[in-house]
Amino acid sequence: MAKQAVRRLPLLQILTMLTMPLLVFLLTFVLPCALTGCSAIGAEVDPVFELLLMNPREQFVLRRNARLQQLPAAVPIPDLQGPAHNEIDRFIGAQWQAVNLPAASSPPKLCSDPTFLRRVYLDVIGRVPTLEETQDFLCDQDQDKRRRLIDALLDRVEEYADHWTPFWEEAIASNPSPIVGGIPSRGNHQSWLHAHFVNNTPYDVMVAELLDPRMPGHQASQLHNINGKPTQAGFILNQTHTDTIQTAAVVGQVFLGTGMKCASCHDHFENDEWGQLRFLAFAGLFGGADLAHIRCEKTIGGPVAAAFPFKIPGAPGHPPQGLNDRLHFAAFLLTDPLNPRFSRTVVNRLWRRYLGLGLFEPVDDFRLDVPASHPELLAWLARDFMVHGYDLKHTIRLILNSRTYQLAFDPSCEDRFDTTDRLAPRYFRSPTLRKLTAEQLVDSVRTVTQQHLSSQDRLYRVRASTPLSRSLSRPASRNEVSTLRSEDTAVVQALELLNGIEYHQLIYEPGALTSSTEGQDTDQQVQRLYLAILNREPTAAESRSVTTFLTDTATGSGSNLERMGDAMWALMTAVEFQYIH
Repeated sequence: MAKQAVRRLPLLQILTMLTMPLLVFLLTFVLPCALTGCSAIGAEVDPVFELLLMNPREQFVLRRNARLQQLPAAVPIPDLQGPAHNEIDRFIGAQWQAVNLPAASSPPKLCSDPTFLRRVYLDVIGRVPTLEETQDFLCDQDQDKRRRLIDALLDRVEEYADHWTPFWEEAIASNPSPIVGGIPSRGNHQSWLHAHFVNNTPYDVMVAELLDPRMPGHQASQLHNINGKPTQAGFILNQTHTDTIQTAAVVGQVFLGTGMKCASCHDHFENDEWGQLRFLAFAGLFGGADLAHIRCEKTIGGPVAAAFPFKIPGAPGHPPQGLNDRLHFAAFLLTDPLNPRFSRTVVNRLWRRYLGLGLFEPVDDFRLDVPASHPELLAWLARDFMVHGYDLKHTIRLILNSRTYQLAFDPSCEDRFDTTDRLAPRYFRSPTLRKLTAEQLVDSVRTVTQQHLSSQDRLYRVRASTPLSRSLSRPASRNEVSTLRSEDTAVVQALELLNGIEYHQLIYEPGALTSSTEGQDTDQQVQRLYLAILNREPTAAESRSVTTFLTDTATGSGSNLERMGDAMWALMTAVEFQYIH
């Protein structure tokens, strides 16, 4: 007689079945005891009740840890006949060997200490180091000082959070006002984001709190009066069909790295993976009911059954009814360890942030027909990220400590991404030259001139848009999600740096740096300027040139303070200051 197949119940169904006994338990035993002050029922608690009495975040982490046990084995780490700081370098170097690049036998050199110092300060806390911080690092003779500096910067939690917050504000379209130009915004998440980065909240927990009404810390959408009509504002917008499909497109782009917006009206023209019906099924998870099949504003079919778009082993096949239950369902499946796109998308974003190009490009267009430049490395990083508790700092630390990150910039080896040739290889023999963001530039100028920068003085906290910030690609508003800013330069930016009042005031306003150089001889002044602005000693030629400018009245006019300001302006407008190299 054949054995009957064992029916495995999904975890969500199990938790639902256990909810009723919990309610009976609470009403029968816990509530009467709380009211009468009776002692505990017994010394030992059944593990079932411990599970159910956990708060939703604890239950979320418990579910995640159980699902992690089902991950496939890790990708093997390649053997490498060359220098490597960690596993990342082994994957990168293995590709050099596989295609017989000269770098395999003659590895590129590491960057200098001053270059590393400036690079890692800008990458971790979003500003250049102060003069004192520069001198302390350059005078340190410890062979392990780079690793120690990375750890120290990651431990500066307020500044670390200050640097990450504006990126994620733009990624989720956080806006200080609920209504912008008569259009509802996706809510103000600045303080919420900052607190999560200060506390180093696991990434999957943070995303689940953004989506799931059951999670503590969730900021629910609010109703606001617009022209007499109650209108929803918040990250989850689903008052109308259009609101709902836009919310789904945002979630797909930001957290799955998948551009699916084109499929909201018709089958995607460029990516066969996204037919409209598949997208509408996904979008149905963000509304209280299944969505009608509307093509180009015309209804052509009945409701499309809601469904998660990727097959996840062991996950329920059909979502529950009701808005909150569907959002809970969507958050669980989106962040599930067996959903390969969630973790790969965020580690790819980290890789691009620190190396200049992603392992897959564009970072918002993860697609099956364009493989990553290093698929094994991407898979390994994603798995390592998950098994270390979705800890962003763990993966950041891994990248920053790699030899790959610490290589010297070499324009002849710099990788490029061409949308007309998506399959062109990338080797990461050199970091990519990266233009400072508006926040990095303005905050660094303030750090140089004042030799101090408080969290409250950072540019991302300023709501107003200015000609300088706009010329540096900071958006005037955040009505649309954005995970990338333009790195192009234009005439308007050059004019603002040359003649702009705001940039002039930032540099020429007397501050701690100019005060500290008073009474010093010119050679000492020049040395301090270079250490404070470019975080390195001047060359002999640079020293002679700036010394001549500061002392020879024929080369300029004005007071000594104005001359010092001119020298500072020249250094802070130079390419070396404006870019991370």
